[in-house]
Amino acid sequence: MPTAPLQKQLQALPTYLGGKRQLLLWLSSCLSRACPVARWPELTFVDLFRGGGAVSLWAKAQGFQSVLSNDISLRSHLLGQAFLSNSRVRLSREAVLSLTQSLPEGILAFVEAHFCPDVFSTRHAQALDQGFYWARQHPDPAMRALLLTVMWHLATEFVAFATSLGTSNRPFAEALDGLRAWDDLNPKRYTDGSLKRLCEPAWARLEEKRRLINGGILGGSPVTLYQQDALTLLPQITGDILYLDPPYAGTVSYERSNEVLDALLAGHLAPERIPVSEFSKSTDALEALLAKADHIPIWLLSYGNQELSLEDLEELVRVYAKDRVVQGFAKRYRHLSHVSRSQNNQELLILAYPAGGH
Repeated sequence: MPTAPLQKQLQALPTYLGGKRQLLLWLSSCLSRACPVARWPELTFVDLFRGGGAVSLWAKAQGFQSVLSNDISLRSHLLGQAFLSNSRVRLSREAVLSLTQSLPEGILAFVEAHFCPDVFSTRHAQALDQGFYWARQHPDPAMRALLLTVMWHLATEFVAFATSLGTSNRPFAEALDGLRAWDDLNPKRYTDGSLKRLCEPAWARLEEKRRLINGGILGGSPVTLYQQDALTLLPQITGDILYLDPPYAGTVSYERSNEVLDALLAGHLAPERIPVSEFSKSTDALEALLAKADHIPIWLLSYGNQELSLEDLEELVRVYAKDRVVQGFAKRYRHLSHVSRSQNNQELLILAYPAGGH
């Protein structure tokens, strides 16, 4: 049975909407139906939508001949630099302590100016301003990405829910700043255990995060990173196994959900709103992608059931799979289990592979 990286290694990755860390064994087992694990060291694995990095990190650990990993977003590219193309650079105590330095005179306190108290309390915003600023100053790309990942981890602990870097945290930020009574908050919001974290000193978990992140840095397959539009890149690269995890039509937009995070990582607001991905709007972009994928023999496609049933998705893939065998799998799964009320959400998986073997 193929294995996923150790849980410790996966925990080095920040929480990510739509991440696949809880589904890796399932994905791995399904892939082995089309391609025996013994053959993986001979093959190139292509992850066209890296997202939170879990699948690419898994592929790196499995020992494929090579891994090609792509995502157009800055947030995902930073994870690639920290954990995928990097196998040697690790965080020292001195490096993470440098994040606690005061801002130089004249530097704008960006987080405090734009996201306090809508998202963060004053205390947390000030810590984020310091840490993100100093992380971006490091000259080495891998170390810079690792330090930004430390701050990403901390930012998610400065809000009530780790997957909610948005306006939903304002009541907690106001309570921390003494602008609202704690008794005014809905007690149901304490169920994820975040209240204790919110009340800790801002840098209380710095050493814990350093060790956690260093635990996710591993050797394995060589990884080539790309930061391109998937539809443009796909015809330009070759490989043996193509993993597709595009944004699911009819679900939450990554561009909107990550606006605050993207601003924190970049250190400025986007000059204009990034357009919502065509993949989030309809299945047309998915079909355009499959139409360009014929040169890669084995396909593994993750998708949600918001707009398509498993049967519908199988039929859609068959249109472009030509003579490939197409198999569908479904698993009940909620990406936001602590806030999602739907009991019907499923993760759909389509495996397509040559009938005579690859």
